[in-house]
Order: sequence, then structure tokens, then C-alpha cells
Amino acid sequence: MTKKKTLIIDKVGMCTSVICILHCLAMPVLLILGLDSLLLILDQEWVELTIILLALTIGVSAFGSGFIRHRQHFVPVLFIAGFLLLVNGESVENAWLKVGLSVAGAMVIAYAHYHNFLLKKEQSTTYRTVLNKK
Repeated sequence: MTKKKTLIIDKVGMCTSVICILHCLAMPVLLILGLDSLLLILDQEWVELTIILLALTIGVSAFGSGFIRHRQHFVPVLFIAGFLLLVNGESVENAWLKVGLSVAGAMVIAYAHYHNFLLKKEQSTTYRTVLNKK
């Protein structure tokens, strides 16, 4: 995978996390506003599973290629922690706890993508500097 594609994957991962956060935060707002019809559309299990599977697929690709480049264990561990929060958020019955865990998980995943992006960018810049000195 090219360097440019690995950086794009992290950007897509950050966007996916933001979509997840917006989806999670929209649920209580729609409930409070009484917009049940929109709530029924967004509160489908397939929507949540799609977001979770998308986060997992993008994360495995981004953090796998990132770890090969920068060898920082911290970043994939952050992703795993965020993903576990996200998945556990889906398994609880309490609506507010579900939203809290899911939003926290998505935020941790977004931060992991951001940190991974910076490390990969820094590593590619360092590599170019070394090549230019030769």
C-alpha cells in the first residue's frame, strides 16, 4: 500500500468515528425532540452494525500498516480499547450508558487514527530526510 493511501485510510477512519459520534448523539436528541419517525430510521441494528464493521475494517487496515511503519504499540492498543468501548456500548440496555460508552469509544478510535496519522507522516518525512542526505 502506498504512503498516500495509508494516510488517507486514517482520514477516512477519523471521519467514520465522527459519523459514529453524530449517530450516537442524534439518538437522545431525536428522542427528546419527539421525532420518533427519524429515530426509527436511525435506530436500526443494521446501521449500528455497519458503522462498527466499517470502523473495524478501516482500523485493522490503518493500524496494521501504521504499526509496520512506526512500531508504536500505543496506537493499536488505543484502537482496541476504543473498539471495546464501542462494542460494549452496543451491548448494554441503559440508553444513556450506551450513548456514553459508544461516544467514548468513537472518540478514542478517532484519537488513535489521528495519532497514527501523525506518526506515519512523521516517519515518512524522516525517511525522506535520510534519503536526501545520502
